[in-house]
Amino acid sequence: MIRSISIVLIVGLVAAAVLVPQAVVVIDETELAIVTRFGDPVRTIKNPGLSIKTPFIDQITKFEKRLLIFDAPADSLLTKHKKRLIIDVYARARLSEPLVFYQKVRNETQARSRVIDIVASELRREIAMDDQKEIIDTTREAIMNRVRDGVRPLIAELGIDTVSYTHLRAHETLRYLVCRRLLEK
Repeated sequence: MIRSISIVLIVGLVAAAVLVPQAVVVIDETELAIVTRFGDPVRTIKNPGLSIKTPFIDQITKFEKRLLIFDAPADSLLTKHKKRLIIDVYARARLSEPLVFYQKVRNETQARSRVIDIVASELRREIAMDDQKEIIDTTREAIMNRVRDGVRPLIAELGIDTVSYTHLRAHETLRYLVCRRLLEK
């Protein structure tokens, strides 16, 4: 009798040791999560803490809740007067709709690629409308505000929201212009 109770107890403990880690999910305060069942999204978890899922059937995909940095590589862009300007741009945004994000891009690597393409395309369009001198001297902030405003609805379709900061860095060409101005004086 005692032996059968101890066997049942041991089997119960082993089953609990296997099922509990599969059923309980811990979501950190810096994360959002999607619960998928056989690849189809079932629900979104936006609040940190413990959550329950169906063991062995449901899968959890976690995403970063903090600001994501989308840093495009430096690119040579043509200005209005066909002058080359080497520009480096980055943007920071936050994941707002994890379900839309999961359905459109699946992971942060693909999201980075898509957002960088969108930002670079919008930047290329804006740079093509201004002179090199204006870009470097006066309109840099206005250009970046127009880029940010143009990019915002496009990345909202990916479940990403609030481009909080977009920054434009002009490289080597700026150094060249400064050196040339110093030599002229």
